[in-house]
Amino acid sequence: MKKLIYTLLLLLVTFPAMAQSLFEQYERFLTEPRTYVCYRPDGKLKIDGKLNESSWKKAASTAPFVDISGEGFPTPKYETTAKMLWDDEYLYVGAVLQEEDIKARLTQRDTIIYYDNDFEVFIDPDSDGHNYFEIETNARGVIFDLMLDKPYRSGGNFMVQWDCPGLKTAIHCEGTLNKSKDKDKYWSVEMAIPHQALTMNFNNPLKAGNTWRINFSRVQWLKEKGPEENWVWTPTGRIDMHMPDRWGYLYFVDKKVGTSQDELVYPYNQAIYKLLWAMFYAQQDNYSKQHNYLRATEQFFLTDKELKDLPADARIAVEATQNTYQIAITNPAEGVRYVINNEGRFRTEKIPAREVKNWLWMRLNNRSDAEWKKWFALLKECGISGVMFEGYNENIYRLCKEAGLEAHYWKWTMNRRELLDKHPDWYAVNRKGESCHDKPAYVDYYRFLCPNHQGVAEYLAEDYVKEAHKPYVDGVHLDYVRMPDVILPVSLWKNYGIEQKEELPEYDYCYCDVCRELFKAKTGQDPLELKYPMENQSWINFRLDAITRVVDAITKAVKADHKAISAAVFPGPSMARKMVRQDWGEWTLDAYYPMIYNKFYYEGPEWIGRSVKESVETVNGRAKIYAGLMFGDIKDNFEEALDEAYNNGASGVSFFDGPDEEYLHKFKAYLDKRGFVVK
Repeated sequence: MKKLIYTLLLLLVTFPAMAQSLFEQYERFLTEPRTYVCYRPDGKLKIDGKLNESSWKKAASTAPFVDISGEGFPTPKYETTAKMLWDDEYLYVGAVLQEEDIKARLTQRDTIIYYDNDFEVFIDPDSDGHNYFEIETNARGVIFDLMLDKPYRSGGNFMVQWDCPGLKTAIHCEGTLNKSKDKDKYWSVEMAIPHQALTMNFNNPLKAGNTWRINFSRVQWLKEKGPEENWVWTPTGRIDMHMPDRWGYLYFVDKKVGTSQDELVYPYNQAIYKLLWAMFYAQQDNYSKQHNYLRATEQFFLTDKELKDLPADARIAVEATQNTYQIAITNPAEGVRYVINNEGRFRTEKIPAREVKNWLWMRLNNRSDAEWKKWFALLKECGISGVMFEGYNENIYRLCKEAGLEAHYWKWTMNRRELLDKHPDWYAVNRKGESCHDKPAYVDYYRFLCPNHQGVAEYLAEDYVKEAHKPYVDGVHLDYVRMPDVILPVSLWKNYGIEQKEELPEYDYCYCDVCRELFKAKTGQDPLELKYPMENQSWINFRLDAITRVVDAITKAVKADHKAISAAVFPGPSMARKMVRQDWGEWTLDAYYPMIYNKFYYEGPEWIGRSVKESVETVNGRAKIYAGLMFGDIKDNFEEALDEAYNNGASGVSFFDGPDEEYLHKFKAYLDKRGFVVK
């Protein structure tokens, strides 16, 4: 999702409309529609309106009709129920309408039947909310049938010239028609609606396993001059039958009526569907008030109430202009994207299964060839795509690639011991004047180079090309591509007896003569004379940019050799800049592996998600983000940690210091459960 900065004016305009959650604001339009499981008749039906065959007697009745506006409105004076059956030719509808005085005056087909008391059927076979059908009848059996291209709320037009070909209808009156002196009981309707008349242009035919949207309405004139009553099977929430999203679900089962009790299988994820329509109604309201549409997810002010039931990795996207919009909610686990537009047209789109790549960081060891082959086969079987090897062994790399895995060379970048004798002047210097050459920070192996020394970038670029050019190497992986930690992870403070609540001089690099002179030339300031160097953005940026220039030089050289390049980086670009002078969000690598070792920072699995989210948003599609996970940190919350990584946009994960065979198989089961395809 795009990060947008909104003006105060926009917030003031938008927020009042969203003072309630969307689900609260549009509650009447979001209740669960009623459902009906439809079976085949047990024998032939005679369309006579009487509903006295055994099949009709076995068929369940719908719940009694209610006021169209739903809960809280008066119970209808007369009861109305409906039943449905189906076969290879027809959808059968039967309805019983209690009535004390059965009346019907209109006699001409396609006149406005609801001027009489009537019974109405609304059908949307492909459930997109457009191109749906309406069939009405009065107690005389006079038909008004029409097709609508879209709902009236969206500027729809009706096509009364459409006559349902092959339609069969009959009416039975238990009483006398148009004679008010006696007391009638009911009138019943029986319809046989040819499904080919409704589905000839649609891809959701009447067949077992499919679901249509359907609703029934009864218009009743309790007083001659009105107002008319609107009683329906599934309430729409307001006096408007032309809301296909509010119609009931009709599910077709390939069994004879009375032989089974099946449950409806919803065709959609109901949490996604509900939210999508809530956002549709919010757009309608906003347009009526502002003559504009909300243009970003953030403007809907979605709360936990709207989001809590969504699939874990669901993604919401809003595209809008002044006069049009599209909202999409993607459910990767289902492989489906749900879409709605400004005209209320709903559709689902199949999306390819989510592709991921997963990795291990490994050190070379003394396994035999047979052991390596077995290990690599296990990794491949369990969803690992490649290995970052610290070091090179041509035979091991070859075996790795023969198993179908990628083999990458993992090597430290700025932290280099091999130059201690040859180039002692190349090493970084702290604010106290101490060089990593002879007094490294924290531990003896912290021998960091100064990125600004002439020759450093060139040396490193040549070194990585040399490694990339080796046989069977698919790419190089940079590590320690940074300054020494000016602030360590919290869990390590106790190891060194320090509290780094601020930047301490002995851990703040690089103040070598080269860096000081370059900074003076650039700004006129000596960094050693800065009163608060930790707050001077020019000095901060100077060091960030220095590391970036080294990375740029390495990247250019490696890509010229046609090999991939990636890096292990600190978690989240904001932390990386603060802790190790690493502005990796500005680099141009193929992939980044943020080392999100949550227990280093006394954080739970949810922190993994936050870090991945920031990282993904920062690179904005320019590169892949693979969540680097310390196996020991996530072992007790394995699936939760993985969910946090994948659900927030990671293209995969990379494990350090594990997992073992048991957890590799657990990882495979997890990938299968999520429906991921491993590349």
